[in-house]
Amino acid sequence: MSVITEANALRRELKSLAAQPEWALLTRYDLLADKPPLSSRERVWRDFRRCLAAMGMMPPQVTPYPWLSTLKHRSASSDLTTVMIWALGADRPGVRTACEGFSTRLKDAGHLAPVLVTDISDFGFYSRLGWLVEYLPNLSGAGPSLLQRKQAYLAWRYRDACIMPLSAGLASESEWNALLKLS
Repeated sequence: MSVITEANALRRELKSLAAQPEWALLTRYDLLADKPPLSSRERVWRDFRRCLAAMGMMPPQVTPYPWLSTLKHRSASSDLTTVMIWALGADRPGVRTACEGFSTRLKDAGHLAPVLVTDISDFGFYSRLGWLVEYLPNLSGAGPSLLQRKQAYLAWRYRDACIMPLSAGLASESEWNALLKLS
């Protein structure tokens, strides 16, 4: 399978995961949920919306705050594009090799902010990369579908990102440019 068809299949899969988010999870981790509304009209609307959400007639309120994929040592500009590198199910040497390939490609691309989604715990290597890492451990017995729920949450959170499979780190220059244009 070519890198482009793999990327298209991964993007379709993550888009379908992000289409139906788990609202209870999103509202539980909403950073601004307890911020009091400014006006009495907003307070009434919030209470009415909570009632409708409790009855299942509409999704609950999730504050639309920006999600920055950069770390503190890197500036966050408005024209920054998030590149989500999906590396679930890969082995440690494969992740390291592909991440080194991504690192050389992203070195001169200051407008791209990489986010690595992985189940490999190699945090010393990841800290040297200087990327944001979303770690998805495969915990057996941790609940009915913790891994699937977290995958769906990340698919929703990074729904506007340029999604790349891990194999894109080893792609040729023409394939790399085609992947960036597909997003």
